[in-house]
Amino acid sequence: MPKEYAYGVIPYKLEEGKIKILLCKSVKSYDRWGCLKGVQDKDETAKQCAKREFFEESSIKVNIDDFEEYFAQENESKDIGIWLIDSKKILNIDSFFYNDTLYKYLLSWENSKVKFFDIDNLPMIKKKQKKLIKEVKGFLQNKNQSH
Repeated sequence: MPKEYAYGVIPYKLEEGKIKILLCKSVKSYDRWGCLKGVQDKDETAKQCAKREFFEESSIKVNIDDFEEYFAQENESKDIGIWLIDSKKILNIDSFFYNDTLYKYLLSWENSKVKFFDIDNLPMIKKKQKKLIKEVKGFLQNKNQSH
């Protein structure tokens, strides 16, 4: 079976001195969280896939030009690639959330919850994304310290 490639976006925000990232819990997952992402279609670029999948899973539109750092994790069956995006660059992002949680009516059938988490207090992460999220966390902490 050929390897699959999945791409997505992690919006982040700085709020009261804390960095938060957006994660999702799929309907199949009991307690593990991960990135809003999905499998690349045959005729789309990795960035087009990330934009489409993020919209499908959150109802939130993002611009490819706003994508920042890229992180990846290679896995046996599916490699995962994620771009960071500053939530300030996403039009009306706060209107999609209540207490950092995406309104239920905006959820895709694939997710039971989509929520911003403080990077110092993350939930359990899916195994296929652990290394990737660890790198994202380290990058954002370093970026915040240099500002």
